[in-house]
Amino acid sequence: MATNVYLPQWGMGMNDATIIKWLKKEGDLVKKGDQLVEVESSKVNAEIESPESGKIGKILYEEGQVAKVGEILAIILGDDESLPEVNNSETSSEDSEDSSKIKLQSAIKKIKESVQITPRARKLAKELNVDISLIKGTGPNGRILDDDVKSFNSDNPKSSEISENISGIRKVIAKRMSQSNEIPAVTLVSKVALDKFNDYQKILISEWRQEKIRPTSQDLLIKCLSNAIKKYPIFNSHFLHNEIKTFDDINIGYAFAAKQGLVVPVIKNTEKKSIIEIAKIIREYSKIEKTGFKPEHFSDGTFSITNLSSTVVDYFDPLINPPQVGILGIGRTLSEPFIDQGELKDRKAAYISLTFDHRVVDGFPAAKFLEEIIKNINEPSIIDG
Repeated sequence: MATNVYLPQWGMGMNDATIIKWLKKEGDLVKKGDQLVEVESSKVNAEIESPESGKIGKILYEEGQVAKVGEILAIILGDDESLPEVNNSETSSEDSEDSSKIKLQSAIKKIKESVQITPRARKLAKELNVDISLIKGTGPNGRILDDDVKSFNSDNPKSSEISENISGIRKVIAKRMSQSNEIPAVTLVSKVALDKFNDYQKILISEWRQEKIRPTSQDLLIKCLSNAIKKYPIFNSHFLHNEIKTFDDINIGYAFAAKQGLVVPVIKNTEKKSIIEIAKIIREYSKIEKTGFKPEHFSDGTFSITNLSSTVVDYFDPLINPPQVGILGIGRTLSEPFIDQGELKDRKAAYISLTFDHRVVDGFPAAKFLEEIIKNINEPSIIDG
Protein backbone atom coordinates (compact mmCIF):
# COMPACT_ATOMS: atom_id res chain seq x y z
CA MET A 1 0.00 0.00 0.00
CA ALA A 2 1.32 3.49 -0.88
CA THR A 3 2.50 5.52 2.13
CA ASN A 4 2.16 9.29 2.37
CA VAL A 5 4.92 11.43 3.87
CA TYR A 6 3.18 14.23 5.77
CA LEU A 7 4.54 17.52 7.14
CA PRO A 8 4.37 17.08 10.94
CA GLN A 9 3.66 19.78 13.51
CA TRP A 10 6.44 20.45 16.03
CA GLY A 11 4.69 23.09 18.11
CA MET A 12 1.36 24.83 18.59
CA GLY A 13 2.55 27.90 16.71
CA MET A 14 3.67 25.95 13.64
CA ASN A 15 1.38 26.25 10.62
CA ASP A 16 3.69 25.53 7.69
CA ALA A 17 7.28 24.95 6.63
CA THR A 18 9.58 25.73 3.71
CA ILE A 19 11.10 22.86 1.76
CA ILE A 20 14.84 23.53 1.97
CA LYS A 21 16.43 20.48 0.36
CA TRP A 22 15.36 17.05 -0.83
CA LEU A 23 17.87 14.42 0.29
CA LYS A 24 16.33 11.80 -1.99
CA LYS A 25 14.83 12.05 -5.49
CA GLU A 26 11.93 10.38 -7.27
CA GLY A 27 12.70 6.75 -8.04
CA ASP A 28 15.19 6.34 -5.17
CA LEU A 29 14.84 3.31 -2.92
CA VAL A 30 14.56 4.23 0.75
CA LYS A 31 14.43 2.39 4.05
CA LYS A 32 12.20 3.20 6.98
CA GLY A 33 13.94 5.93 9.01
CA ASP A 34 16.00 7.31 6.12
CA GLN A 35 16.20 11.12 6.02
CA LEU A 36 14.07 12.31 3.08
CA VAL A 37 13.86 16.08 3.16
CA GLU A 38 15.13 19.08 5.10
CA VAL A 39 12.47 21.65 6.03
CA GLU A 40 12.45 24.93 7.90
CA SER A 41 9.74 26.25 10.20
CA SER A 42 9.80 28.83 12.97
CA LYS A 43 13.52 29.29 12.44
CA VAL A 44 14.25 25.60 12.85
CA ASN A 45 15.90 23.29 10.34
CA ALA A 46 14.71 19.68 10.68
CA GLU A 47 14.80 16.51 8.62
CA ILE A 48 11.75 14.33 7.97
CA GLU A 49 12.24 10.58 7.96
CA SER A 50 10.68 8.00 5.67
CA PRO A 51 7.76 6.31 7.49
CA GLU A 52 8.18 3.09 5.47
CA SER A 53 10.61 1.30 3.18
CA GLY A 54 9.99 1.45 -0.55
CA LYS A 55 10.54 3.70 -3.55
CA ILE A 56 9.85 7.42 -3.80
CA GLY A 57 7.04 7.48 -6.31
CA LYS A 58 6.26 11.18 -6.27
CA ILE A 59 7.59 14.39 -4.72
CA LEU A 60 4.77 16.94 -4.41
CA TYR A 61 6.67 20.03 -3.24
CA GLU A 62 9.79 21.46 -4.83
CA GLU A 63 12.63 23.11 -2.95
CA GLY A 64 11.68 26.65 -1.96
CA GLN A 65 7.95 25.97 -1.78
CA VAL A 66 5.88 26.24 1.41
CA ALA A 67 3.73 23.35 2.65
CA LYS A 68 1.10 23.48 5.36
CA VAL A 69 1.08 21.18 8.38
CA GLY A 70 -0.57 17.87 7.51
CA GLU A 71 -0.07 18.14 3.76
CA ILE A 72 1.57 15.37 1.75
CA LEU A 73 5.18 16.06 0.80
CA ALA A 74 5.91 12.79 -1.00
CA ILE A 75 4.55 9.29 -1.65
CA ILE A 76 6.43 6.07 -0.88
CA LEU A 77 5.47 3.10 -3.07
CA GLY A 78 5.83 -0.56 -2.23
CA ASP A 79 6.60 -3.32 -4.74
CA ASP A 80 4.40 -3.26 -7.87
CA GLU A 81 2.42 -0.26 -6.62
CA SER A 82 1.27 2.68 -8.74
CA LEU A 83 0.64 6.27 -7.77
CA PRO A 84 -2.75 7.12 -6.24
CA GLU A 85 -4.59 10.40 -6.89
CA VAL A 86 -3.30 13.14 -4.57
CA ASN A 87 -5.08 16.41 -3.90
CA ASN A 88 -3.45 18.92 -1.59
CA SER A 89 -6.49 21.14 -1.94
CA GLU A 90 -5.30 23.61 0.63
CA THR A 91 -2.14 24.48 -1.26
CA SER A 92 -1.82 28.23 -0.91
CA SER A 93 -1.65 30.80 -3.67
CA GLU A 94 1.84 31.51 -2.40
CA ASP A 95 2.84 27.94 -3.31
CA SER A 96 1.36 28.34 -6.79
CA GLU A 97 3.22 31.59 -7.17
CA ASP A 98 6.49 29.92 -6.18
CA SER A 99 5.83 27.13 -8.70
CA SER A 100 5.15 29.68 -11.45
CA LYS A 101 8.41 31.44 -10.64
CA ILE A 102 10.34 28.19 -10.91
CA LYS A 103 8.76 27.44 -14.32
CA LEU A 104 9.47 30.99 -15.48
CA GLN A 105 13.11 30.77 -14.41
CA SER A 106 13.43 27.45 -16.26
CA ALA A 107 11.97 28.99 -19.43
CA ILE A 108 14.33 31.96 -19.23
CA LYS A 109 17.26 29.60 -18.82
CA LYS A 110 16.27 27.70 -21.99
CA ILE A 111 15.96 30.96 -23.92
CA LYS A 112 19.44 32.01 -22.86
CA GLU A 113 20.90 28.65 -23.85
CA SER A 114 19.33 28.88 -27.35
CA VAL A 115 20.61 32.40 -28.10
CA GLN A 116 23.24 32.56 -30.87
CA ILE A 117 26.28 34.35 -29.49
CA THR A 118 30.01 34.23 -30.05
CA PRO A 119 32.11 32.73 -27.24
CA ARG A 120 33.90 36.04 -26.79
CA ALA A 121 30.62 37.94 -26.51
CA ARG A 122 29.21 35.38 -24.03
CA LYS A 123 32.28 35.77 -21.82
CA LEU A 124 32.00 39.57 -21.96
CA ALA A 125 28.28 39.47 -21.12
CA LYS A 126 29.05 37.33 -18.08
CA GLU A 127 31.75 39.75 -16.90
CA LEU A 128 29.40 42.74 -17.32
CA ASN A 129 26.44 40.84 -15.81
CA VAL A 130 24.35 41.49 -18.93
CA ASP A 131 21.25 39.38 -19.73
CA ILE A 132 21.97 38.09 -23.25
CA SER A 133 18.28 37.32 -23.87
CA LEU A 134 17.68 41.10 -24.01
CA ILE A 135 20.38 41.83 -26.62
CA LYS A 136 19.61 42.12 -30.33
CA GLY A 137 22.47 40.63 -32.32
CA THR A 138 23.83 42.29 -35.49
CA GLY A 139 25.85 39.31 -36.74
CA PRO A 140 24.80 36.68 -39.32
CA ASN A 141 21.34 35.25 -38.52
CA GLY A 142 21.09 37.61 -35.52
CA ARG A 143 24.23 36.26 -33.83
CA ILE A 144 25.34 38.42 -30.89
CA LEU A 145 28.81 39.92 -31.22
CA ASP A 146 31.00 41.46 -28.54
CA ASP A 147 30.22 44.94 -29.90
CA ASP A 148 26.51 44.23 -29.37
CA VAL A 149 27.20 43.44 -25.69
CA LYS A 150 29.29 46.60 -25.25
CA SER A 151 26.64 48.75 -26.92
CA PHE A 152 23.81 47.25 -24.85
CA ASN A 153 25.78 47.74 -21.61
CA SER A 154 26.51 51.40 -22.35
CA ASP A 155 22.88 52.09 -23.28
CA ASN A 156 21.54 50.31 -20.15
CA PRO A 157 23.77 51.19 -17.17
CA LYS A 158 23.14 49.07 -14.11
CA SER A 159 21.31 50.63 -11.21
CA SER A 160 23.08 50.68 -7.87
CA GLU A 161 19.99 49.20 -6.26
CA ILE A 162 19.84 45.48 -5.52
CA SER A 163 16.56 43.57 -5.50
CA GLU A 164 16.32 40.24 -3.71
CA ASN A 165 13.39 37.93 -2.98
CA ILE A 166 13.28 36.79 0.61
CA SER A 167 13.33 33.06 1.28
CA GLY A 168 14.25 30.52 3.91
CA ILE A 169 14.46 31.77 7.48
CA ARG A 170 13.98 35.42 6.48
CA LYS A 171 10.67 34.41 4.91
CA VAL A 172 9.60 32.62 8.09
CA ILE A 173 10.53 35.64 10.23
CA ALA A 174 8.66 37.99 7.89
CA LYS A 175 5.52 35.87 8.08
CA ARG A 176 5.59 35.58 11.88
CA MET A 177 6.17 39.31 12.31
CA SER A 178 3.26 40.05 9.96
CA GLN A 179 1.04 37.83 12.11
CA SER A 180 2.27 39.62 15.23
CA ASN A 181 1.46 43.01 13.72
CA GLU A 182 -2.20 41.97 13.42
CA ILE A 183 -2.49 41.61 17.21
CA PRO A 184 -4.15 44.57 19.02
CA ALA A 185 -1.12 45.04 21.27
CA VAL A 186 -0.36 47.68 23.88
CA THR A 187 3.07 48.49 25.31
CA LEU A 188 3.68 49.76 28.85
CA VAL A 189 7.09 51.26 29.63
CA SER A 190 8.68 51.85 33.02
CA LYS A 191 12.14 52.73 34.31
CA VAL A 192 13.78 50.56 36.94
CA ALA A 193 16.85 51.20 39.10
CA LEU A 194 19.47 48.47 38.73
CA ASP A 195 21.88 49.05 41.64
CA LYS A 196 20.62 46.21 43.85
CA PHE A 197 20.24 44.03 40.77
CA ASN A 198 23.86 44.67 39.74
CA ASP A 199 25.12 44.16 43.30
CA TYR A 200 23.42 40.78 43.49
CA GLN A 201 24.90 39.81 40.15
CA LYS A 202 28.37 40.55 41.62
CA ILE A 203 27.60 38.33 44.62
CA LEU A 204 26.73 35.47 42.28
CA ILE A 205 30.11 35.80 40.53
CA SER A 206 31.91 34.42 43.57
CA GLU A 207 29.17 31.88 44.36
CA TRP A 208 29.25 30.46 40.82
CA ARG A 209 33.03 30.45 40.44
CA GLN A 210 33.27 26.71 41.08
CA GLU A 211 30.72 26.12 38.31
CA LYS A 212 32.88 28.17 35.92
CA ILE A 213 29.86 30.24 34.91
CA ARG A 214 29.75 34.02 35.04
CA PRO A 215 26.22 35.32 35.78
CA THR A 216 24.61 37.69 33.29
CA SER A 217 21.66 40.03 33.60
CA GLN A 218 19.74 37.69 31.25
CA ASP A 219 20.00 34.83 33.76
CA LEU A 220 18.49 36.94 36.52
CA LEU A 221 15.88 38.66 34.37
CA ILE A 222 14.37 35.39 33.19
CA LYS A 223 13.93 34.27 36.80
CA CYS A 224 12.48 37.68 37.78
CA LEU A 225 10.00 37.36 34.92
CA SER A 226 9.12 33.76 35.75
CA ASN A 227 8.32 34.63 39.37
CA ALA A 228 6.06 37.47 38.23
CA ILE A 229 4.21 35.16 35.83
CA LYS A 230 3.49 32.78 38.75
CA LYS A 231 1.49 35.60 40.39
CA TYR A 232 -0.18 36.66 37.14
CA PRO A 233 -0.78 33.36 35.26
CA ILE A 234 -2.97 34.95 32.57
CA PHE A 235 0.29 36.04 30.92
CA ASN A 236 1.26 32.38 30.64
CA SER A 237 -1.35 31.82 27.95
CA HIS A 238 -1.91 31.29 24.24
CA PHE A 239 -4.67 33.02 22.30
CA LEU A 240 -5.66 30.86 19.36
CA HIS A 241 -8.94 30.49 17.44
CA ASN A 242 -10.67 32.90 19.86
CA GLU A 243 -9.75 30.68 22.79
CA ILE A 244 -7.48 31.51 25.74
CA LYS A 245 -5.47 28.55 27.00
CA THR A 246 -3.49 29.13 30.20
CA PHE A 247 -0.63 26.78 31.09
CA ASP A 248 0.83 25.56 34.37
CA ASP A 249 4.38 25.20 33.04
CA ILE A 250 6.18 28.50 32.54
CA ASN A 251 8.30 28.15 29.41
CA ILE A 252 10.16 31.35 28.60
CA GLY A 253 11.68 31.99 25.18
CA TYR A 254 14.52 34.49 24.92
CA ALA A 255 15.11 36.19 21.58
CA PHE A 256 18.57 36.82 20.20
CA ALA A 257 20.23 37.37 16.85
CA ALA A 258 21.91 34.22 15.55
CA LYS A 259 23.69 33.59 12.24
CA GLN A 260 20.49 32.27 10.68
CA GLY A 261 18.40 35.22 11.91
CA LEU A 262 16.28 35.97 14.95
CA VAL A 263 15.78 32.86 17.08
CA VAL A 264 13.78 32.29 20.28
CA PRO A 265 14.90 29.12 22.08
CA VAL A 266 12.72 28.14 25.03
CA ILE A 267 13.74 27.42 28.63
CA LYS A 268 11.08 25.11 29.99
CA ASN A 269 9.69 24.98 33.53
CA THR A 270 11.50 28.11 34.67
CA GLU A 271 9.25 28.21 37.75
CA LYS A 272 11.02 25.05 38.98
CA LYS A 273 14.56 26.09 38.06
CA SER A 274 17.13 28.11 39.99
CA ILE A 275 19.02 31.00 38.42
CA ILE A 276 22.11 28.89 37.87
CA GLU A 277 20.06 26.12 36.23
CA ILE A 278 18.63 28.70 33.84
CA ALA A 279 22.14 30.02 33.20
CA LYS A 280 23.42 26.55 32.33
CA ILE A 281 20.66 26.04 29.77
CA ILE A 282 21.42 29.41 28.15
CA ARG A 283 25.13 28.47 27.90
CA GLU A 284 24.18 25.10 26.41
CA TYR A 285 21.98 26.81 23.81
CA SER A 286 24.95 28.99 22.86
CA LYS A 287 26.86 25.82 21.99
CA ILE A 288 23.89 24.28 20.16
CA GLU A 289 23.55 27.40 17.99
CA LYS A 290 26.86 26.55 16.32
CA THR A 291 25.74 23.02 15.40
CA GLY A 292 22.08 23.77 14.69
CA PHE A 293 18.88 23.98 16.74
CA LYS A 294 16.21 21.30 16.65
CA PRO A 295 12.42 21.80 16.72
CA GLU A 296 12.15 20.87 20.39
CA HIS A 297 14.41 23.80 21.33
CA PHE A 298 11.70 26.22 20.15
CA SER A 299 8.50 24.41 21.07
CA ASP A 300 5.92 25.10 23.80
CA GLY A 301 7.00 28.67 24.65
CA THR A 302 4.44 30.51 26.79
CA PHE A 303 6.10 33.95 27.15
CA SER A 304 9.12 35.69 25.62
CA ILE A 305 11.81 38.20 26.55
CA THR A 306 14.01 40.25 24.22
CA ASN A 307 17.06 42.04 25.57
CA LEU A 308 18.68 44.98 23.75
CA SER A 309 20.78 46.09 26.72
CA SER A 310 23.98 45.75 24.69
CA THR A 311 22.77 48.25 22.06
CA VAL A 312 22.08 52.02 21.95
CA VAL A 313 18.30 51.44 22.33
CA ASP A 314 16.68 52.93 25.46
CA TYR A 315 13.20 51.46 25.04
CA PHE A 316 11.10 49.93 22.25
CA ASP A 317 7.85 48.16 21.37
CA PRO A 318 8.69 44.45 21.10
CA LEU A 319 6.47 42.30 18.87
CA ILE A 320 4.53 39.45 20.45
CA ASN A 321 5.43 35.94 19.33
CA PRO A 322 1.97 34.48 18.53
CA PRO A 323 0.07 32.65 19.91
CA GLN A 324 1.70 33.97 23.10
CA VAL A 325 0.02 37.00 24.71
CA GLY A 326 3.01 38.96 25.97
CA ILE A 327 6.69 39.81 25.62
CA LEU A 328 9.12 41.79 27.77
CA GLY A 329 11.72 44.11 26.23
CA ILE A 330 14.86 45.34 28.00
CA GLY A 331 16.67 48.52 26.93
CA ARG A 332 20.26 49.59 27.54
CA THR A 333 21.59 50.52 30.98
CA LEU A 334 21.81 54.26 31.64
CA SER A 335 23.66 56.31 34.25
CA GLU A 336 21.58 59.03 35.86
CA PRO A 337 21.86 61.42 38.82
CA PHE A 338 19.40 61.21 41.72
CA ILE A 339 18.94 62.70 45.18
CA ASP A 340 19.45 60.38 48.17
CA GLN A 341 18.69 62.03 51.52
CA GLY A 342 19.73 65.41 50.19
CA GLU A 343 22.91 64.09 48.56
CA LEU A 344 23.46 63.97 44.80
CA LYS A 345 24.44 60.47 43.67
CA ASP A 346 24.70 58.43 40.48
CA ARG A 347 22.81 55.23 39.75
CA LYS A 348 22.22 52.71 36.95
CA ALA A 349 18.76 52.36 35.44
CA ALA A 350 17.03 50.85 32.42
CA TYR A 351 13.66 51.01 30.69
CA ILE A 352 11.62 47.82 30.45
CA SER A 353 8.73 47.46 28.01
CA LEU A 354 5.82 45.07 28.43
CA THR A 355 3.80 44.42 25.27
CA PHE A 356 0.57 42.47 25.77
CA ASP A 357 -2.40 41.26 23.74
CA HIS A 358 -5.31 43.52 24.69
CA ARG A 359 -7.81 40.84 23.62
CA VAL A 360 -6.65 38.76 26.57
CA VAL A 361 -5.42 41.25 29.20
CA ASP A 362 -6.58 44.75 30.17
CA GLY A 363 -4.32 47.68 31.02
CA PHE A 364 -4.57 47.64 34.83
CA PRO A 365 -3.63 43.97 35.40
CA ALA A 366 -0.83 44.43 32.85
CA ALA A 367 0.45 47.40 34.87
CA LYS A 368 0.36 45.30 38.07
CA PHE A 369 2.26 42.52 36.28
CA LEU A 370 4.94 45.01 35.19
CA GLU A 371 5.06 46.30 38.76
CA GLU A 372 5.69 42.74 40.00
CA ILE A 373 8.56 42.30 37.54
CA ILE A 374 10.12 45.56 38.76
CA LYS A 375 9.69 44.43 42.36
CA ASN A 376 11.69 41.30 41.63
CA ILE A 377 14.41 43.31 39.87
CA ASN A 378 14.59 45.66 42.88
CA GLU A 379 14.90 42.73 45.31
CA PRO A 380 16.79 40.04 43.33
CA SER A 381 18.01 38.19 46.41
CA ILE A 382 14.48 36.84 46.99
CA ILE A 383 13.81 35.49 43.49
CA ASP A 384 15.74 32.25 43.99
CA GLY A 385 13.91 31.37 47.17
